[in-house]
Order: sequence, then C-alpha cells, then structure tokens
Amino acid sequence: MQFAFFNLMSMNHPGEAPAEVLANSVRQVRLAEELGFDAAWFAEHHFSSASVCASPLMMAMHCAAVTSRILLGPAVVVLPLHHPLRVAQEVAMLHAITGGRVLLGLGPGHQPHEFRSFGIPIENRHGLMLEGWDIVEQALTTGRVDIQGTHYRIDDTPVAAKLPDGRMPPLFIATATPALLARGVKAGATPMISQGYRLAEQSIALRNSIAEPWRAAGGRDPMPLGIQRYLFVTEDKAEARQAAEGLLNLARNTLALRAAMPARDGVHLRSVPFQGEPTVEWLLEHGLIGAPEKIAQQLIGDMRVMRPSHYSLYMGFTGLPRAAVERAITRFGREVLPVLRDAAAAIEVEAPAAAA
Repeated sequence: MQFAFFNLMSMNHPGEAPAEVLANSVRQVRLAEELGFDAAWFAEHHFSSASVCASPLMMAMHCAAVTSRILLGPAVVVLPLHHPLRVAQEVAMLHAITGGRVLLGLGPGHQPHEFRSFGIPIENRHGLMLEGWDIVEQALTTGRVDIQGTHYRIDDTPVAAKLPDGRMPPLFIATATPALLARGVKAGATPMISQGYRLAEQSIALRNSIAEPWRAAGGRDPMPLGIQRYLFVTEDKAEARQAAEGLLNLARNTLALRAAMPARDGVHLRSVPFQGEPTVEWLLEHGLIGAPEKIAQQLIGDMRVMRPSHYSLYMGFTGLPRAAVERAITRFGREVLPVLRDAAAAIEVEAPAAAA
C-alpha cells in the first residue's frame, strides 16, 4: 500500500498570500520525503481560494528539484481544461527530470465555474477526457499522435514525449463515470475516491458504486483503490478544535464549488453551511483529528472495510500556523505511518471484507 502526501494549496484565510501557500507546500513535500511518504500529490483548481495551484505539473517539476526519492504527480490534471498534447509533453519532461519519479492523475473536472471561465462546455468534459487520454497515451507510449476525433483532430505528429520504456506512468483516475472507469480498466489505472471526513461505513457504498462498473468492464479483483482522507495529529485541544473547524470549512467549500456560481468575495470563498453537515463536535469525536493512537486505530479499521491500495492524506486544511502544521505532519510520519505500514501488510493476507 502506498501512502501519499496531498497538497491542495488553499488560502485558508484572507491574510495568506499565494507565494506563502506555495512555499509552505514545497517545505512540506521535502518533510514528507524525509518522513518516508511514498508520493506527493498536487491539486489543480482555478479562480478561487480553494487552491492557488493552477498547474500541478509545474509544482511537481519544482519539487523534483528539491527532492530525490519521493514520487511526484498531479492529482489530478483536469484534462478537458488543457490541450492533451501539451500535457503529454510536460509529463514526459517531468519523467525525464525526475528519472521516472512520476505518478499521473487524470480527471474530467467537476466545477462549472472553471469550465465557464475557460469557455469550455462542461457537458463535453467526458468526451474531451476520453479523447485527451488517448492522445496522452499515444504520445507517451509511441512518440506519435494521430487522432481524428470529435473534439481533437491531430494529423500524424511526432513528439519527443515517448517514455524510455514505452509505458505510461502509474495512472490514477478521479471519476465515477462507467465509460471512464472502463477506460481505466484498459489502461491498468487505479480509481480514486474521496472519503473525506466520513466513516468507512458511510463510504462503502461509494466504493461499491465504483467497483460494480469496474468489474463489469473486466477489472481485476480486488480492485485497486486510492482514497483521499483528511487528518491532523495533535493532542492540543485548541489546535484540535481549529482543525475541526477547518475541516468543516473545507467540506463546505468542496460542496460549494459544485454550484454554477460559488459564493465568493473576489477569489475568497464564503463558508456556506449545507444541509446535513457534521458539527465540530462530531468531527472532533469521529474525524481523524487527535492523538496518533486514535488516528492509527481509525485508519486501520477503515483499511479493513475499504481495502485501499493507496492513501492520499491531506493535513493542510486547518489554517493553523506553519509550525503547528509541520509538527502534525512530523508526528504522523514518525508515530502513525509505521503502524499503518505494519497493519497494511497484515491486512493484505486477510480474507476480503464482506462489504467489498
């Protein structure tokens, strides 16, 4: 099982500048490498405080220069918002610069305001994703692209993007769309879902909704699965409460960005409550916030139910000072991560969970 460090790069309060947010992420990726994380992911979002990272491949390229072991990749490139020929060439550059330390996450996107501002019809996103995926794969595996599709028409074009072994980097896809999942089976990809703050029992239905079309398309069993989780290691009650408040705000922002027009003041999202949202007290009790032992125990229980092959772990949602965030990252790496690795090895030999 892989354990990755996720970078959303949000401005958690109006006083934060993008340069500060990005610099903190670079520091934290270096720390994650020192602590033994397998990979670092970089998000892509546009036009809001949810993320100041418009190009995860640029962030991965920068972090390649200050790391030596950790895998790096976009989670995800929102492929319909980019010309896939450029994406393929930039992935090839990252592969060459890092000596192959690349994971590749692709997704169709889901935020209407991003598509509107780029002038791309959101209803075309799945078609753009499928054709764009073919282009990226052709370029990276053969060094030539020739496609006459609905959205892209590219005459036979040589590109210096073929990877040395002619194989795609390990591929992750963020989608619940059956056609894209079927394409993922063909490509040997790992589907990713966000469990967020939810209990495993609340999320197993989402996992199964992915597994059904995956298996129908001939996907192997057990299905590979990447899961996004939010956590914060602290035994300080004030820090824990601020972390829970930050997690609630993250949940509000995530939902708000699915609206046609998210509520914003400039780029800064407004924290708009939603029906059925958890309370801060619920998050303090049930969320992955607290002492290392609590977080390890909860994640091990989740692993037995959800059966992930990859965890993407996000700790930057609190709005706490940099020192507090880096202290939480360090404690996770030293006190929780080794326990999870031991548990994952044991779980792999257990019988599959009944809910899987």
